[in-house]
Amino acid sequence: MIRILFVCHGNICRSPMAEYYMKDQIEKKGLSQHFSVASAAVSTEEIYRGIGNPVYPPAKAKLYEHGIECRDKRARLMTASDYEEYDLLIGMDNSNLSRMRSIVGNDEKLHLLLDFTDHPRDVADPWYTDDFDATWDDIEEGCDALIKLLSFDQAKEKLVLASGSPRRRELLSQIGIDYILDPSHDEEHTKETKPELYVEDLSRQKAEAVMKRHKENWILGADTVVSLGGSILGKPRDEADAARMLRMLSGHTHQVYTGVTLLRTFAGQVIYQKTLSVCTDVTFYPLTDEDINAYIRTGEPMDKAGAYGIQGKGAVLVSGIRGDYDNVVGLPVSMVHQVLYC
Repeated sequence: MIRILFVCHGNICRSPMAEYYMKDQIEKKGLSQHFSVASAAVSTEEIYRGIGNPVYPPAKAKLYEHGIECRDKRARLMTASDYEEYDLLIGMDNSNLSRMRSIVGNDEKLHLLLDFTDHPRDVADPWYTDDFDATWDDIEEGCDALIKLLSFDQAKEKLVLASGSPRRRELLSQIGIDYILDPSHDEEHTKETKPELYVEDLSRQKAEAVMKRHKENWILGADTVVSLGGSILGKPRDEADAARMLRMLSGHTHQVYTGVTLLRTFAGQVIYQKTLSVCTDVTFYPLTDEDINAYIRTGEPMDKAGAYGIQGKGAVLVSGIRGDYDNVVGLPVSMVHQVLYC
Protein backbone atom coordinates (compact mmCIF):
# COMPACT_ATOMS: atom_id res chain seq x y z
CA MET A 1 0.00 0.00 0.00
CA ILE A 2 1.26 3.45 -0.98
CA ARG A 3 0.73 6.01 1.79
CA ILE A 4 0.27 9.64 0.74
CA LEU A 5 0.02 12.78 2.88
CA PHE A 6 -1.17 15.99 1.20
CA VAL A 7 -0.02 19.17 2.94
CA CYS A 8 -0.97 22.85 2.78
CA HIS A 9 -0.72 25.83 5.12
CA GLY A 10 -3.78 25.32 7.32
CA ASN A 11 -5.25 21.99 6.16
CA ILE A 12 -8.69 23.48 5.57
CA CYS A 13 -8.65 24.17 1.79
CA ARG A 14 -6.25 22.67 -0.72
CA SER A 15 -4.87 19.63 1.08
CA PRO A 16 -8.28 18.28 2.21
CA MET A 17 -9.63 18.92 -1.29
CA ALA A 18 -6.73 16.83 -2.64
CA GLU A 19 -7.22 14.15 0.04
CA TYR A 20 -10.91 13.64 -0.63
CA TYR A 21 -10.69 13.95 -4.41
CA MET A 22 -7.92 11.33 -4.38
CA LYS A 23 -9.94 9.02 -2.13
CA ASP A 24 -12.95 9.38 -4.42
CA GLN A 25 -10.93 8.56 -7.53
CA ILE A 26 -9.11 5.56 -6.12
CA GLU A 27 -12.40 4.11 -4.91
CA LYS A 28 -13.98 4.58 -8.34
CA LYS A 29 -10.95 2.95 -10.00
CA GLY A 30 -10.96 0.00 -7.60
CA LEU A 31 -7.61 1.03 -6.09
CA SER A 32 -8.62 1.51 -2.45
CA GLN A 33 -6.35 -1.34 -1.33
CA HIS A 34 -3.43 0.25 -3.19
CA PHE A 35 -3.47 3.68 -1.51
CA SER A 36 -3.87 5.25 1.92
CA VAL A 37 -4.46 9.02 1.82
CA ALA A 38 -4.56 11.76 4.45
CA SER A 39 -3.78 15.48 4.78
CA ALA A 40 -2.16 17.88 7.25
CA ALA A 41 -1.05 21.45 7.88
CA VAL A 42 2.35 23.09 8.29
CA SER A 43 0.83 25.78 10.54
CA THR A 44 -1.24 25.75 13.74
CA GLU A 45 -3.35 28.71 12.55
CA GLU A 46 -6.40 26.49 12.06
CA ILE A 47 -5.82 24.44 15.23
CA TYR A 48 -6.96 25.76 18.61
CA ARG A 49 -6.12 23.98 21.86
CA GLY A 50 -5.40 20.80 19.94
CA ILE A 51 -8.67 20.83 17.99
CA GLY A 52 -8.51 21.58 14.28
CA ASN A 53 -11.04 23.59 12.34
CA PRO A 54 -13.27 21.79 9.81
CA VAL A 55 -12.80 22.14 6.06
CA TYR A 56 -13.38 25.71 4.88
CA PRO A 57 -17.02 25.96 3.68
CA PRO A 58 -16.25 26.99 0.06
CA ALA A 59 -13.78 24.08 -0.21
CA LYS A 60 -16.37 21.73 1.25
CA ALA A 61 -18.97 23.09 -1.18
CA LYS A 62 -16.63 22.44 -4.12
CA LEU A 63 -16.21 18.82 -3.00
CA TYR A 64 -19.98 18.45 -2.56
CA GLU A 65 -20.47 19.84 -6.04
CA HIS A 66 -18.64 16.75 -7.29
CA GLY A 67 -20.50 14.36 -5.01
CA ILE A 68 -17.69 14.08 -2.46
CA GLU A 69 -18.23 14.38 1.30
CA CYS A 70 -15.68 15.35 3.99
CA ARG A 71 -17.91 15.93 6.98
CA ASP A 72 -15.58 14.61 9.71
CA LYS A 73 -12.34 16.15 8.50
CA ARG A 74 -10.55 18.58 10.82
CA ALA A 75 -7.18 20.27 10.47
CA ARG A 76 -4.21 18.52 12.00
CA LEU A 77 -0.54 19.46 12.17
CA MET A 78 2.13 17.64 10.20
CA THR A 79 4.82 16.14 12.46
CA ALA A 80 8.29 14.71 12.02
CA SER A 81 6.90 11.19 12.49
CA ASP A 82 4.87 11.60 9.28
CA TYR A 83 8.12 11.16 7.34
CA GLU A 84 8.30 7.54 8.50
CA GLU A 85 4.56 6.96 8.31
CA TYR A 86 4.06 8.08 4.68
CA ASP A 87 5.73 7.21 1.39
CA LEU A 88 5.02 10.56 -0.27
CA LEU A 89 4.47 13.92 1.43
CA ILE A 90 3.01 16.28 -1.15
CA GLY A 91 2.80 20.05 -0.73
CA MET A 92 0.62 22.43 -2.68
CA ASP A 93 3.22 25.16 -3.18
CA ASN A 94 6.88 25.98 -2.57
CA SER A 95 6.10 27.74 0.68
CA ASN A 96 4.52 24.53 1.99
CA LEU A 97 7.55 22.58 0.82
CA SER A 98 9.94 24.83 2.71
CA ARG A 99 7.96 24.43 5.94
CA MET A 100 7.72 20.66 5.38
CA ARG A 101 11.51 20.42 5.13
CA SER A 102 11.92 22.25 8.42
CA ILE A 103 9.47 19.86 10.11
CA VAL A 104 10.89 16.54 8.90
CA GLY A 105 14.55 17.49 8.35
CA ASN A 106 14.71 15.57 5.07
CA ASP A 107 13.31 16.04 1.59
CA GLU A 108 13.65 12.66 -0.17
CA LYS A 109 9.92 11.97 0.10
CA LEU A 110 8.78 15.58 -0.36
CA HIS A 111 7.10 16.66 -3.59
CA LEU A 112 4.85 19.32 -5.09
CA LEU A 113 1.53 18.05 -6.43
CA LEU A 114 1.74 19.69 -9.84
CA ASP A 115 5.32 18.52 -10.37
CA PHE A 116 3.73 15.22 -11.44
CA THR A 117 2.08 16.95 -14.40
CA ASP A 118 3.35 18.26 -17.73
CA HIS A 119 3.14 21.83 -16.40
CA PRO A 120 4.77 22.06 -12.94
CA ARG A 121 3.55 25.00 -10.85
CA ASP A 122 1.99 25.83 -7.48
CA VAL A 123 -1.61 24.84 -6.83
CA ALA A 124 -3.69 28.03 -6.93
CA ASP A 125 -4.41 29.18 -3.38
CA PRO A 126 -8.09 30.14 -3.05
CA TRP A 127 -7.42 31.87 0.25
CA TYR A 128 -5.93 34.68 -1.83
CA THR A 129 -7.65 34.23 -5.20
CA ASP A 130 -11.13 33.24 -3.99
CA ASP A 131 -11.21 31.10 -7.14
CA PHE A 132 -12.06 27.59 -6.03
CA ASP A 133 -12.69 26.49 -9.61
CA ALA A 134 -9.04 27.13 -10.51
CA THR A 135 -7.89 25.31 -7.37
CA TRP A 136 -10.13 22.37 -8.16
CA ASP A 137 -8.77 22.14 -11.70
CA ASP A 138 -5.20 22.13 -10.37
CA ILE A 139 -5.94 19.46 -7.77
CA GLU A 140 -7.78 17.29 -10.27
CA GLU A 141 -4.89 17.55 -12.74
CA GLY A 142 -2.26 16.75 -10.10
CA CYS A 143 -4.09 13.86 -8.45
CA ASP A 144 -5.02 12.25 -11.77
CA ALA A 145 -1.38 12.40 -12.86
CA LEU A 146 -0.24 10.95 -9.51
CA ILE A 147 -2.66 8.02 -9.67
CA LYS A 148 -1.53 7.22 -13.20
CA LEU A 149 2.15 7.29 -12.19
CA LEU A 150 1.71 5.08 -9.13
CA SER A 151 -0.64 2.52 -10.68
CA PHE A 152 1.23 -0.17 -12.59
CA ASP A 153 -0.69 -0.81 -15.80
CA GLN A 154 0.25 -4.32 -16.88
CA ALA A 155 -1.39 -3.84 -20.29
CA LYS A 156 0.63 -0.72 -21.11
CA GLU A 157 3.82 -0.84 -19.04
CA LYS A 158 6.88 -3.01 -18.77
CA LEU A 159 8.78 -3.47 -15.54
CA VAL A 160 12.51 -2.81 -15.71
CA LEU A 161 14.29 -5.85 -14.27
CA ALA A 162 17.70 -4.87 -12.90
CA SER A 163 18.85 -8.48 -12.76
CA GLY A 164 20.33 -10.98 -15.16
CA SER A 165 18.84 -13.97 -13.34
CA PRO A 166 16.96 -16.27 -15.75
CA ARG A 167 14.94 -17.55 -12.79
CA ARG A 168 13.63 -14.08 -11.97
CA ARG A 169 12.71 -13.59 -15.62
CA GLU A 170 10.78 -16.86 -15.60
CA LEU A 171 8.94 -15.98 -12.40
CA LEU A 172 7.84 -12.58 -13.71
CA SER A 173 6.64 -14.16 -16.94
CA GLN A 174 4.79 -16.77 -14.89
CA ILE A 175 2.56 -14.07 -13.34
CA GLY A 176 2.13 -12.22 -16.64
CA ILE A 177 4.42 -9.22 -16.09
CA ASP A 178 6.30 -8.04 -19.16
CA TYR A 179 9.75 -6.67 -18.45
CA ILE A 180 12.69 -4.83 -19.91
CA LEU A 181 15.91 -6.63 -19.03
CA ASP A 182 18.60 -4.21 -17.84
CA PRO A 183 20.88 -5.89 -15.30
CA SER A 184 23.02 -3.78 -13.04
CA HIS A 185 26.68 -4.37 -13.87
CA ASP A 186 27.93 -2.39 -10.87
CA GLU A 187 29.79 -4.23 -8.13
CA GLU A 188 27.51 -3.97 -5.12
CA HIS A 189 28.92 -3.78 -1.61
CA THR A 190 27.24 -3.49 1.75
CA LYS A 191 28.32 -3.17 5.37
CA GLU A 192 25.14 -4.90 6.53
CA THR A 193 25.66 -8.26 8.24
CA LYS A 194 22.10 -9.29 9.09
CA PRO A 195 20.82 -11.35 6.14
CA GLU A 196 17.56 -9.43 5.71
CA LEU A 197 19.31 -6.06 5.74
CA TYR A 198 22.09 -7.40 3.52
CA VAL A 199 19.72 -8.43 0.70
CA GLU A 200 17.58 -5.32 1.07
CA ASP A 201 20.60 -3.05 0.68
CA LEU A 202 21.92 -4.93 -2.36
CA SER A 203 18.50 -4.98 -4.02
CA ARG A 204 18.27 -1.22 -3.51
CA GLN A 205 21.70 -0.67 -5.03
CA LYS A 206 20.79 -2.77 -8.08
CA ALA A 207 17.59 -0.83 -8.74
CA GLU A 208 19.24 2.55 -8.22
CA ALA A 209 22.17 1.62 -10.50
CA VAL A 210 19.92 1.47 -13.58
CA MET A 211 17.41 4.20 -12.80
CA LYS A 212 19.29 6.91 -14.72
CA ARG A 213 18.61 4.91 -17.89
CA HIS A 214 14.89 4.70 -17.14
CA LYS A 215 13.48 8.11 -16.31
CA GLU A 216 9.77 7.17 -16.16
CA ASN A 217 9.47 3.51 -15.20
CA TRP A 218 8.86 0.99 -12.48
CA ILE A 219 12.20 -0.71 -11.67
CA LEU A 220 12.80 -3.97 -9.80
CA GLY A 221 16.05 -4.92 -8.08
CA ALA A 222 16.49 -8.18 -6.15
CA ASP A 223 19.16 -10.12 -4.30
CA THR A 224 19.05 -13.59 -2.70
CA VAL A 225 21.29 -15.22 -0.10
CA VAL A 226 21.27 -18.37 1.99
CA SER A 227 21.85 -18.02 5.73
CA LEU A 228 22.78 -20.70 8.26
CA GLY A 229 22.97 -19.71 11.89
CA GLY A 230 23.13 -16.05 10.86
CA SER A 231 26.11 -16.60 8.52
CA ILE A 232 25.52 -15.52 4.93
CA LEU A 233 26.29 -17.96 2.12
CA GLY A 234 26.54 -16.36 -1.30
CA LYS A 235 27.54 -18.01 -4.57
CA PRO A 236 30.45 -20.47 -4.27
CA ARG A 237 33.88 -19.39 -5.51
CA ASP A 238 34.74 -22.84 -6.83
CA GLU A 239 33.79 -26.50 -6.44
CA ALA A 240 35.59 -26.83 -3.12
CA ASP A 241 33.64 -23.87 -1.77
CA ALA A 242 30.39 -25.39 -3.08
CA ALA A 243 31.20 -28.65 -1.28
CA ARG A 244 31.90 -26.73 1.93
CA MET A 245 28.52 -24.98 1.75
CA LEU A 246 26.60 -28.16 1.01
CA ARG A 247 28.23 -29.94 3.97
CA MET A 248 27.16 -27.05 6.19
CA LEU A 249 23.55 -27.28 4.97
CA SER A 250 23.38 -31.10 5.15
CA GLY A 251 20.74 -32.29 7.62
CA HIS A 252 19.96 -28.77 8.84
CA THR A 253 17.32 -26.08 8.38
CA HIS A 254 18.61 -22.86 6.85
CA GLN A 255 17.01 -19.63 5.69
CA VAL A 256 16.76 -18.14 2.22
CA TYR A 257 16.37 -14.37 2.12
CA THR A 258 15.44 -12.34 -0.94
CA GLY A 259 15.49 -8.57 -0.81
CA VAL A 260 13.32 -6.70 -3.30
CA THR A 261 13.32 -3.02 -4.19
CA LEU A 262 10.59 -1.54 -6.36
CA LEU A 263 10.97 2.07 -7.31
CA ARG A 264 9.05 4.44 -9.58
CA THR A 265 10.88 7.12 -11.49
CA PHE A 266 9.43 10.28 -13.01
CA ALA A 267 11.41 12.98 -14.80
CA GLY A 268 14.57 11.12 -13.78
CA GLN A 269 13.77 11.25 -10.06
CA VAL A 270 12.57 8.55 -7.68
CA ILE A 271 9.06 9.43 -6.53
CA TYR A 272 8.30 6.17 -4.74
CA GLN A 273 10.47 3.39 -3.38
CA LYS A 274 9.64 0.27 -1.40
CA THR A 275 12.28 -2.16 -0.12
CA LEU A 276 11.28 -5.39 1.57
CA SER A 277 12.66 -8.86 2.24
CA VAL A 278 11.11 -12.31 2.49
CA CYS A 279 12.50 -15.30 4.42
CA THR A 280 11.83 -18.99 3.77
CA ASP A 281 13.02 -21.91 5.90
CA VAL A 282 14.53 -24.81 3.92
CA THR A 283 15.51 -28.17 5.42
CA PHE A 284 18.06 -30.49 3.76
CA TYR A 285 18.27 -34.25 3.96
CA PRO A 286 21.54 -35.54 5.44
CA LEU A 287 23.99 -35.68 2.50
CA THR A 288 26.88 -38.04 1.96
CA ASP A 289 30.11 -36.94 0.29
CA GLU A 290 29.00 -38.97 -2.71
CA ASP A 291 25.69 -37.03 -2.84
CA ILE A 292 27.56 -33.73 -2.67
CA ASN A 293 30.16 -34.61 -5.27
CA ALA A 294 27.55 -35.99 -7.66
CA TYR A 295 25.52 -32.79 -7.41
CA ILE A 296 28.58 -30.59 -7.92
CA ARG A 297 29.45 -32.55 -11.07
CA THR A 298 26.15 -31.37 -12.60
CA GLY A 299 27.55 -27.83 -12.57
CA GLU A 300 24.30 -26.47 -11.13
CA PRO A 301 25.64 -25.20 -7.78
CA MET A 302 28.17 -22.76 -9.21
CA ASP A 303 25.91 -19.75 -9.87
CA LYS A 304 23.50 -20.29 -6.98
CA ALA A 305 23.42 -18.73 -3.53
CA GLY A 306 24.15 -21.48 -1.03
CA ALA A 307 25.41 -23.71 -3.86
CA TYR A 308 22.07 -25.24 -4.80
CA GLY A 309 19.00 -24.59 -6.93
CA ILE A 310 15.71 -25.83 -5.54
CA GLN A 311 14.02 -25.50 -8.93
CA GLY A 312 16.56 -27.80 -10.60
CA LYS A 313 18.49 -30.92 -9.68
CA GLY A 314 18.97 -29.52 -6.19
CA ALA A 315 15.32 -30.30 -5.45
CA VAL A 316 16.39 -33.81 -4.36
CA LEU A 317 18.47 -32.32 -1.53
CA VAL A 318 15.45 -30.70 0.13
CA SER A 319 13.27 -32.52 2.64
CA GLY A 320 10.91 -29.62 3.19
CA ILE A 321 10.32 -25.88 3.18
CA ARG A 322 8.27 -23.46 5.25
CA GLY A 323 7.31 -20.28 3.48
CA ASP A 324 7.39 -18.95 -0.07
CA TYR A 325 8.85 -21.43 -2.57
CA ASP A 326 9.36 -18.74 -5.24
CA ASN A 327 11.45 -16.81 -2.74
CA VAL A 328 13.90 -19.73 -2.66
CA VAL A 329 14.00 -19.77 -6.45
CA GLY A 330 15.00 -16.10 -6.40
CA LEU A 331 11.97 -13.79 -6.39
CA PRO A 332 8.88 -13.73 -4.11
CA VAL A 333 6.54 -12.82 -6.97
CA SER A 334 3.43 -12.78 -4.78
CA MET A 335 4.99 -10.00 -2.70
CA VAL A 336 6.04 -8.14 -5.85
CA HIS A 337 2.45 -8.38 -7.06
CA GLN A 338 1.19 -7.04 -3.72
CA VAL A 339 3.44 -3.98 -3.94
CA LEU A 340 2.54 -3.26 -7.57
CA TYR A 341 -1.19 -3.86 -7.39
CA CYS A 342 -2.47 -3.90 -3.80
